Amino acid sequence: MRILVTGATGKLGPHVVTALLRRGQDVRALVRSTARAAVLPPGSEPVIGTFDDSDVLRAEIDAADALFLLTPHGPTMADTQNGLIDLAAKSGTRVVKVSGTSAGIRPDGPDACRQHYDTERHLAAAGVPWVVLRPNGFMQTLLVAMAATVRERGMIANPLGGAGISLVDCADVGEAAAAVLTDPALEGRTYVLTGRTAPTYAQIAAAIQAETGTQVSVVDVTPEQAGQAARARGLSDWEAHHLAEMLALFRSGAAQDVTDDLPSLTGRPARSVPDFVRDHRDLFVR
Repeated sequence: MRILVTGATGKLGPHVVTALLRRGQDVRALVRSTARAAVLPPGSEPVIGTFDDSDVLRAEIDAADALFLLTPHGPTMADTQNGLIDLAAKSGTRVVKVSGTSAGIRPDGPDACRQHYDTERHLAAAGVPWVVLRPNGFMQTLLVAMAATVRERGMIANPLGGAGISLVDCADVGEAAAAVLTDPALEGRTYVLTGRTAPTYAQIAAAIQAETGTQVSVVDVTPEQAGQAARARGLSDWEAHHLAEMLALFRSGAAQDVTDDLPSLTGRPARSVPDFVRDHRDLFVR
Protein backbone atom coordinates (compact mmCIF):
# COMPACT_ATOMS: atom_id res chain seq x y z
CA MET A 1 0.00 0.00 0.00
CA ARG A 2 1.30 3.46 -0.93
CA ILE A 3 0.71 6.08 1.77
CA LEU A 4 1.47 9.81 1.66
CA VAL A 5 2.32 11.23 5.08
CA THR A 6 2.12 14.98 5.63
CA GLY A 7 3.55 16.55 8.78
CA ALA A 8 6.19 13.84 8.57
CA THR A 9 8.98 15.63 10.46
CA GLY A 10 7.11 16.99 13.50
CA LYS A 11 6.49 15.38 16.88
CA LEU A 12 4.05 12.79 15.57
CA GLY A 13 4.94 12.25 11.90
CA PRO A 14 8.17 10.25 12.35
CA HIS A 15 6.35 7.80 14.63
CA VAL A 16 3.68 7.28 11.98
CA VAL A 17 6.31 6.73 9.28
CA THR A 18 8.22 4.27 11.48
CA ALA A 19 5.08 2.28 12.34
CA LEU A 20 4.06 2.09 8.67
CA LEU A 21 7.52 0.91 7.60
CA ARG A 22 7.36 -1.84 10.24
CA ARG A 23 4.18 -2.98 8.51
CA GLY A 24 5.98 -3.12 5.15
CA GLN A 25 4.18 -0.16 3.57
CA ASP A 26 5.41 2.12 0.78
CA VAL A 27 5.73 5.44 2.62
CA ARG A 28 6.02 8.79 0.88
CA ALA A 29 6.77 11.65 3.29
CA LEU A 30 6.18 15.32 2.44
CA VAL A 31 9.10 17.46 3.66
CA ARG A 32 10.10 21.06 3.02
CA SER A 33 13.72 20.36 2.11
CA THR A 34 16.35 17.68 1.79
CA ALA A 35 17.78 18.89 5.10
CA ARG A 36 14.45 18.17 6.83
CA ALA A 37 14.32 14.78 5.14
CA ALA A 38 17.37 13.75 7.18
CA VAL A 39 15.14 13.15 10.22
CA LEU A 40 12.99 10.60 8.39
CA PRO A 41 13.41 6.92 9.28
CA PRO A 42 15.40 4.91 6.71
CA GLY A 43 13.18 3.27 4.14
CA SER A 44 10.75 6.12 3.57
CA GLU A 45 10.77 8.16 0.36
CA PRO A 46 10.93 11.95 0.86
CA VAL A 47 8.76 14.17 -1.31
CA ILE A 48 10.22 17.68 -1.37
CA GLY A 49 7.52 20.30 -1.31
CA THR A 50 5.23 22.52 0.74
CA PHE A 51 1.49 22.80 1.14
CA ASP A 52 1.55 25.50 -1.54
CA ASP A 53 3.00 23.12 -4.16
CA SER A 54 -0.32 22.07 -5.66
CA ASP A 55 1.19 20.19 -8.60
CA VAL A 56 3.40 18.07 -6.33
CA LEU A 57 0.54 17.41 -3.92
CA ARG A 58 -1.92 16.54 -6.68
CA ALA A 59 0.45 14.01 -8.25
CA GLU A 60 1.32 12.41 -4.90
CA ILE A 61 -2.27 12.20 -3.68
CA ASP A 62 -3.42 10.79 -7.03
CA ALA A 63 -0.82 8.01 -6.76
CA ALA A 64 -1.47 7.24 -3.07
CA ASP A 65 -3.83 4.66 -1.63
CA ALA A 66 -4.19 6.76 1.51
CA LEU A 67 -3.32 10.24 2.78
CA PHE A 68 -2.26 10.81 6.38
CA LEU A 69 -3.44 14.38 6.95
CA LEU A 70 -1.47 16.36 9.51
CA THR A 71 -0.53 20.03 9.16
CA PRO A 72 0.90 22.60 11.58
CA HIS A 73 -1.45 24.54 13.83
CA GLY A 74 -2.05 28.08 12.69
CA PRO A 75 -4.77 30.52 11.63
CA THR A 76 -5.04 28.96 8.14
CA MET A 77 -4.87 25.29 9.17
CA ALA A 78 -8.44 24.50 8.08
CA ASP A 79 -7.94 26.11 4.67
CA THR A 80 -4.82 24.02 4.08
CA GLN A 81 -6.43 20.77 5.17
CA ASN A 82 -9.67 21.37 3.29
CA GLY A 83 -7.65 21.97 0.12
CA LEU A 84 -5.84 18.65 0.56
CA ILE A 85 -9.16 16.89 1.14
CA ASP A 86 -10.48 18.38 -2.09
CA LEU A 87 -7.48 16.94 -3.95
CA ALA A 88 -8.11 13.55 -2.35
CA ALA A 89 -11.77 13.73 -3.36
CA LYS A 90 -10.82 14.15 -7.01
CA SER A 91 -8.79 10.94 -6.98
CA GLY A 92 -10.84 8.99 -4.42
CA THR A 93 -7.86 8.69 -2.08
CA ARG A 94 -8.67 7.56 1.46
CA VAL A 95 -7.95 10.18 4.15
CA VAL A 96 -6.92 9.62 7.76
CA LYS A 97 -7.01 12.98 9.53
CA VAL A 98 -5.34 13.90 12.81
CA SER A 99 -7.61 16.22 14.76
CA GLY A 100 -7.24 17.57 18.32
CA THR A 101 -8.46 17.11 21.88
CA SER A 102 -11.94 15.65 21.49
CA ALA A 103 -13.69 17.86 24.05
CA GLY A 104 -12.64 20.97 22.13
CA ILE A 105 -13.80 19.83 18.66
CA ARG A 106 -16.93 21.94 18.47
CA PRO A 107 -18.02 25.16 16.74
CA ASP A 108 -17.41 27.22 19.88
CA GLY A 109 -14.14 25.55 20.94
CA PRO A 110 -10.65 27.06 20.97
CA ASP A 111 -9.60 28.36 17.54
CA ALA A 112 -7.52 25.32 16.52
CA CYS A 113 -10.31 23.01 17.66
CA ARG A 114 -12.93 25.04 15.78
CA GLN A 115 -10.81 24.63 12.67
CA HIS A 116 -10.57 20.88 13.27
CA TYR A 117 -14.36 20.81 13.66
CA ASP A 118 -14.82 22.56 10.32
CA THR A 119 -12.36 20.24 8.57
CA GLU A 120 -13.92 17.10 10.05
CA ARG A 121 -17.26 18.22 8.61
CA HIS A 122 -15.62 19.01 5.27
CA LEU A 123 -14.03 15.56 5.21
CA ALA A 124 -17.28 13.78 6.04
CA ALA A 125 -18.98 15.53 3.14
CA ALA A 126 -16.14 15.02 0.63
CA GLY A 127 -17.23 11.61 -0.59
CA VAL A 128 -13.96 9.81 0.18
CA PRO A 129 -13.28 6.99 2.67
CA TRP A 130 -12.13 8.60 5.92
CA VAL A 131 -11.11 8.11 9.53
CA VAL A 132 -10.52 10.82 12.15
CA LEU A 133 -8.02 10.43 15.00
CA ARG A 134 -8.49 12.74 17.99
CA PRO A 135 -5.41 12.42 20.20
CA ASN A 136 -5.30 14.15 23.55
CA GLY A 137 -2.32 16.32 24.56
CA PHE A 138 1.04 14.85 23.51
CA MET A 139 3.57 13.77 26.12
CA GLN A 140 6.22 14.96 23.66
CA THR A 141 4.82 18.48 24.01
CA LEU A 142 3.86 18.96 27.64
CA LEU A 143 6.28 16.56 29.35
CA VAL A 144 9.26 17.71 27.29
CA ALA A 145 8.43 21.31 28.22
CA MET A 146 8.29 20.26 31.88
CA ALA A 147 11.63 18.48 31.54
CA ALA A 148 13.38 21.76 30.73
CA THR A 149 12.20 23.49 33.93
CA VAL A 150 12.88 20.36 35.99
CA ARG A 151 16.49 20.36 34.76
CA GLU A 152 16.98 24.10 35.16
CA ARG A 153 14.98 24.91 38.31
CA GLY A 154 13.67 21.69 39.82
CA MET A 155 10.05 22.75 39.27
CA ILE A 156 7.11 22.58 36.90
CA ALA A 157 4.54 25.32 36.33
CA ASN A 158 0.96 24.09 36.78
CA PRO A 159 -1.72 25.91 34.76
CA LEU A 160 -4.32 23.14 35.25
CA GLY A 161 -5.01 23.46 38.97
CA GLY A 162 -6.35 20.14 40.24
CA ALA A 163 -7.51 18.86 36.85
CA GLY A 164 -5.96 15.78 35.33
CA ILE A 165 -5.01 15.22 31.71
CA SER A 166 -4.80 11.91 29.87
CA LEU A 167 -1.60 12.69 27.96
CA VAL A 168 -0.78 10.32 25.11
CA ASP A 169 2.61 9.25 23.74
CA CYS A 170 3.20 10.09 20.07
CA ALA A 171 4.70 6.62 19.62
CA ASP A 172 1.32 5.12 20.59
CA VAL A 173 -0.56 7.49 18.28
CA GLY A 174 1.82 6.52 15.47
CA GLU A 175 1.02 2.85 15.99
CA ALA A 176 -2.71 3.56 16.08
CA ALA A 177 -2.46 5.65 12.91
CA ALA A 178 -0.59 2.87 11.11
CA ALA A 179 -3.25 0.36 12.16
CA VAL A 180 -6.00 2.56 10.71
CA LEU A 181 -4.10 3.47 7.54
CA THR A 182 -3.48 -0.18 6.68
CA ASP A 183 -7.01 -1.43 7.40
CA PRO A 184 -9.50 -0.11 4.81
CA ALA A 185 -12.31 -1.82 6.70
CA LEU A 186 -12.09 0.95 9.31
CA GLU A 187 -14.13 3.68 7.64
CA GLY A 188 -16.20 6.62 8.79
CA ARG A 189 -15.03 6.33 12.36
CA THR A 190 -13.63 8.78 14.91
CA TYR A 191 -11.15 7.43 17.45
CA VAL A 192 -10.37 9.35 20.67
CA LEU A 193 -6.79 8.48 21.62
CA THR A 194 -5.76 9.01 25.24
CA GLY A 195 -3.16 7.86 27.70
CA ARG A 196 -3.75 5.10 30.22
CA THR A 197 -4.60 7.46 33.10
CA ALA A 198 -5.25 11.18 33.64
CA PRO A 199 -2.72 12.40 36.25
CA THR A 200 -2.72 15.90 37.71
CA TYR A 201 0.42 18.03 37.44
CA ALA A 202 1.16 17.20 41.09
CA GLN A 203 1.01 13.49 40.24
CA ILE A 204 3.20 14.06 37.18
CA ALA A 205 5.76 15.86 39.37
CA ALA A 206 5.70 12.93 41.79
CA ALA A 207 6.24 10.49 38.91
CA ILE A 208 9.23 12.50 37.64
CA GLN A 209 10.68 12.60 41.14
CA ALA A 210 10.19 8.86 41.64
CA GLU A 211 11.81 7.96 38.31
CA THR A 212 14.74 10.40 38.43
CA GLY A 213 15.37 11.07 42.12
CA THR A 214 15.15 14.80 41.39
CA GLN A 215 13.16 16.94 43.81
CA VAL A 216 10.35 18.57 41.81
CA SER A 217 8.17 21.38 43.12
CA VAL A 218 4.90 22.55 41.56
CA VAL A 219 4.16 26.24 41.05
CA ASP A 220 0.58 27.22 40.24
CA VAL A 221 0.06 29.64 37.34
CA THR A 222 -2.93 30.61 35.21
CA PRO A 223 -3.35 29.60 31.56
CA GLU A 224 -3.02 33.28 30.67
CA GLN A 225 0.30 33.53 32.48
CA ALA A 226 1.52 30.42 30.66
CA GLY A 227 0.54 32.00 27.35
CA GLN A 228 2.32 35.25 28.22
CA ALA A 229 5.46 33.31 29.16
CA ALA A 230 5.32 31.47 25.83
CA ARG A 231 5.01 34.76 23.97
CA ALA A 232 8.04 36.06 25.85
CA ARG A 233 9.97 32.96 24.70
CA GLY A 234 9.26 33.88 21.08
CA LEU A 235 5.98 32.21 20.19
CA SER A 236 3.72 34.15 17.85
CA ASP A 237 0.61 35.85 19.20
CA TRP A 238 -1.56 33.13 17.62
CA GLU A 239 0.55 30.31 19.12
CA ALA A 240 0.59 31.89 22.57
CA HIS A 241 -3.16 32.48 22.47
CA HIS A 242 -3.69 28.90 21.26
CA LEU A 243 -1.64 27.58 24.19
CA ALA A 244 -3.62 29.66 26.70
CA GLU A 245 -6.93 28.54 25.17
CA MET A 246 -6.00 24.87 25.30
CA LEU A 247 -4.68 25.10 28.85
CA ALA A 248 -7.94 26.77 29.92
CA LEU A 249 -9.82 23.87 28.31
CA PHE A 250 -7.63 21.36 30.13
CA ARG A 251 -8.04 23.27 33.43
CA SER A 252 -11.82 22.79 33.14
CA GLY A 253 -11.32 19.02 33.34
CA ALA A 254 -12.29 18.47 29.71
CA ALA A 255 -9.17 16.39 28.96
CA GLN A 256 -9.49 13.90 31.83
CA ASP A 257 -11.40 11.20 29.95
CA VAL A 258 -9.65 7.89 29.27
CA THR A 259 -10.83 5.72 26.36
CA ASP A 260 -10.08 2.22 25.10
CA ASP A 261 -9.74 3.35 21.48
CA LEU A 262 -5.95 3.31 21.42
CA PRO A 263 -5.45 -0.20 22.86
CA SER A 264 -8.25 -1.46 20.62
CA LEU A 265 -6.16 -0.38 17.62
CA THR A 266 -2.66 -1.26 18.86
CA GLY A 267 -3.42 -4.40 20.86
CA ARG A 268 -1.63 -3.20 24.00
CA PRO A 269 -2.12 -0.66 26.81
CA ALA A 270 -1.21 2.96 26.22
CA ARG A 271 2.09 4.14 27.68
CA SER A 272 1.90 5.98 30.98
CA VAL A 273 3.64 9.13 32.21
CA PRO A 274 6.10 7.05 34.32
CA ASP A 275 6.84 4.97 31.20
CA PHE A 276 7.68 8.13 29.24
CA VAL A 277 9.87 9.57 32.01
CA ARG A 278 11.69 6.24 32.35
CA ASP A 279 12.27 5.98 28.59
CA HIS A 280 13.43 9.62 28.33
CA ARG A 281 15.13 10.02 31.70
CA ASP A 282 18.02 12.01 30.24
CA LEU A 283 15.61 14.84 29.39
CA PHE A 284 14.79 15.38 33.04
CA VAL A 285 18.24 15.27 34.67
CA ARG A 286 21.31 17.42 34.29
